[in-house]
Amino acid sequence: MFRIFKTHIENALESLRANRMRTFLTMLGVMIGIASITIIFALSGGIGSLIASQVDNEGAMVLIRPKEISTGKTNLLADLTKADNFIKSSLTEKDLEDTSRIKSISAVAPLASFTSTIKAEGRALNSKIIATTPNLEKVISLKMRGDNSEFIAETPNSKLAVVGYQTAVNLFGTPDAIGRNFQVKDQQFLVIGVLERKESAINFNNVDFDNAVIINYSMAKSILGDNLQIQQINVKANSINNLSRTDSEITDLISKNHKGEQDFEVLSGKEIAKTSSNLIRTASWILALVAGISLVVGGIGIMNIMLVNVSERTREIGIRKALGANNRHILFQFLTESIIISIGGGIFGFALGFSFAFGISVVLPFKPFISWEIGLLIGAISILVGIVFGIYPALRAARKDPIESLRQYN
Repeated sequence: MFRIFKTHIENALESLRANRMRTFLTMLGVMIGIASITIIFALSGGIGSLIASQVDNEGAMVLIRPKEISTGKTNLLADLTKADNFIKSSLTEKDLEDTSRIKSISAVAPLASFTSTIKAEGRALNSKIIATTPNLEKVISLKMRGDNSEFIAETPNSKLAVVGYQTAVNLFGTPDAIGRNFQVKDQQFLVIGVLERKESAINFNNVDFDNAVIINYSMAKSILGDNLQIQQINVKANSINNLSRTDSEITDLISKNHKGEQDFEVLSGKEIAKTSSNLIRTASWILALVAGISLVVGGIGIMNIMLVNVSERTREIGIRKALGANNRHILFQFLTESIIISIGGGIFGFALGFSFAFGISVVLPFKPFISWEIGLLIGAISILVGIVFGIYPALRAARKDPIESLRQYN
């Protein structure tokens, strides 16, 4: 059996070498499709690794987020958009206050965001406004730019603000914006701090702090009233060893506030990164399916060339059958050629995809992710394409009548 399989491979390689240019062009379709899929999975995996490392660096972190009550049906669109935008949040100020009283917690900060036009010195731009409390600086790592930068104050209805690095540049033309004023919905704010430039806009808070403005929650409440909704509550536990207990206490407390409705979720440790990773993975699979269209085109190219091969080698098929080869031998001979073409395209596509991913990572804040699972998936897809699009030409070759085949002259 092994000898027959080895013979099939040797004959296939000899046949493909005889038409090198045609073989390469056939591989090209598969190569482009595999390269596209590899790029998508490598970059999405890199984003997932980046978020996981951020969560690890924060330590004893717990997130409370709104959650749709399960109806037993999967809403893909909702899954992809829920990370940042909630039409109606289930979290309340009572949840925030009660959570802050838990003994195992050192700091609690809400995140409530809205988009508004900010104006200053004749300039205007749309920006994300983050309404929170001074505790946010204690809960997550926010680096201030320069020694004079301060974070927002505890004073109710304080009109002091912190701006992101890029927001300062876009609005004032310089990152040195401390002491300058801007307007949000006819309210005048004084800049008391500028955030250090962030290495990445991607984070588990789903907030691009570089392009945001941070103001006091009470002030935002006075501007928007009941339209301001808490979209996330960030919690810092006293110790990473208390995460499990803190998680349970928060869940019990908020469940009681919501009268048993599970319209919220409490995430801690790896669960924080897992939620974002699941969203990224879902989006990646959708993009991969779109990229898979080029694989279908490449597979059709394989089928077309294999049909040409069958037509050109009809007499060879007749001779082999006359010498004792059966239909199964002929079938596997041509199917092996198809699989080798597809695997060859897969190998080159895999290498090309990772090379491209590493190349563009120079301008990205994360590195592409390499894993044996991606390699295994690419290998399986390559073999599957070779089988699916090679089976028909192989069956046609196997079913040829030996006598009629011997009468054919090329």
